[in-house]
Amino acid sequence: MPPTIPFLNFSLSKVLTGEQDNFAKAKIKIAYVMLMFALVKIVITIPIAIMHHQHIQAIRSGGIFLIFFTCLKYLLYKPQHMRAIAHVVLITGLLIIWSNLVFVVQQLNIVTVQVVVTTVLCSFYLIGNRTAVVYATLCILPVFLFMIITRHSNAVVIIPPQQVVSPVYEIIVFLNFVSIAVINYLFYKAYENSVIEKDELNAQLAVKVAEVKALADSKSMFLSSMSHELRTPLNAVIGITDLLKGSASAEQHENLEILEFSTISLLSMVNDILDYHKSENDKIELEAIPVNLPELLSKIFSTLRLKANEKNLRLVVNTDERLNTICVVSDPTRLTQIIYNLVGNAIKFTKKGRVELNVKLTETTTEHIQVQFVVKDTGIGIPQSKFESIFEPFSQASTDTTRHFGGTGLGLAIVKKLLLLFNSSINVKSEVGKGCEFSFSINFSVTEAIVSKPKIPGTALKMAHLNVLIAEDNSINAMLLEKMLINWGIKTYWAANGQEVVKKLKTETIDLILMDLQMPLMDGYETALTIRSLDDPIKSNIPIIALTASISGDIYPQVIAAGMQDYLSKPYEAVALYEKLERLAASNKTNLKPVISI
Repeated sequence: MPPTIPFLNFSLSKVLTGEQDNFAKAKIKIAYVMLMFALVKIVITIPIAIMHHQHIQAIRSGGIFLIFFTCLKYLLYKPQHMRAIAHVVLITGLLIIWSNLVFVVQQLNIVTVQVVVTTVLCSFYLIGNRTAVVYATLCILPVFLFMIITRHSNAVVIIPPQQVVSPVYEIIVFLNFVSIAVINYLFYKAYENSVIEKDELNAQLAVKVAEVKALADSKSMFLSSMSHELRTPLNAVIGITDLLKGSASAEQHENLEILEFSTISLLSMVNDILDYHKSENDKIELEAIPVNLPELLSKIFSTLRLKANEKNLRLVVNTDERLNTICVVSDPTRLTQIIYNLVGNAIKFTKKGRVELNVKLTETTTEHIQVQFVVKDTGIGIPQSKFESIFEPFSQASTDTTRHFGGTGLGLAIVKKLLLLFNSSINVKSEVGKGCEFSFSINFSVTEAIVSKPKIPGTALKMAHLNVLIAEDNSINAMLLEKMLINWGIKTYWAANGQEVVKKLKTETIDLILMDLQMPLMDGYETALTIRSLDDPIKSNIPIIALTASISGDIYPQVIAAGMQDYLSKPYEAVALYEKLERLAASNKTNLKPVISI
């Protein structure tokens, strides 16, 4: 709508220029057409009525002319008051109907019916809703009352009827029909334009949705690729470090511990970034694995202790002794992330004093237990006003926190999202300068068997009969994997791409394939499908374990669909790989059964 329209404006186009909505334009046009037709009919009627001494008709027409002309002028000056103008026009139409039937014409002629139809149409087109129903009822009601009264009564009105004479009567009837047709056309045109506009908007929306989906897919592909590119070298660093620790001196062992800790810290940061993307897309699903909580916490704290020692902090873990003999079903990877982020944050923001984790068994039944985790520190603390914002992504309690302490600002955001998967939430207590306390409780299902990971027996020959084909395009990772397997007495073969895998499988005796999913020429999926289609039933049914650094949440279904038995995520632990291979060795070279991987 234009900010100002001149008072003496008589141009409809100026009024319509500021309107964007099709129906708003249609309402203005309908009111304008109705008023213009009415004024033309009145201008024709008044002189004829005066000539035939129809003074009531002339006076009434003059009054209606003044009302409609004022409405028309106001419409062209203040179109934003369209609704008020419509009420005045419709009320005047009601007065015309009632006065025609009772005083002026005193009969139900075609003109009166036309006025009824026009008023009803305009009530719905200009006002709508329940108000239009009221106007329509008031328009139709006098017609029925008049028909009933004249049928059953001979009452005579003292005032003689003053019907418009010919040919003015015929002209008015014609103009009424034209105005009704034009009003309907304008409304239909507005409806048609709105449908066209909606279709255009839907088409634009479909394009935008496609662009957003393509952008999201591109983002997912980029992060998946970045995951592979980042985790693959980290896998080599962690693996080589683990191999060197077995034959290192005391001083070298200490240096390797520092290297391993730094690599795991970097891996944790990479995992935070990639897992936050997965949580945004609701792609994180919890695994169900038997876990002994004290053993898991011991492993987590062995990694964090070096970081605490660097700052001369006392790192304490107090675990309820009753948990030592209980095995729960949980996702150790996600639970590790939660504890690692909370305790790691506490160490980061504590300059002196201590950081402690208290783990307490609060409720117990035959099938479930509830465990409370409390992380306390003597660090810088958090203002109460920041309790909510610290759980937002890329947000920290102070603007200079990153500059002083580092970090991505994703740790607590991920903790919050992961706890939601555990049907839990985190509570915060803190006082600036005196430290923080983060606490949460998780309900675990209890399982009878306590499963502990096997210790790798170094140069054991339990699997010496196995021939394993390593399908890996990264030579460093292939060399690392080969050293691991040779150390366990396994004979290895190496293929740098899918085509070489198929060739070597045909020419060599292979018991198992460790297959990287991202390889040139033929990726792991295509290679697996090709192997499964081989004519030789022994070759085509060979067990395949996929190796991947991807963050995709639907890897396992894809792996199974391609005919592979299982997968390991990079960087994987030697223990996890050994466990899977030992199961194969124990099954006397039978097919590997699918298991939930770490």
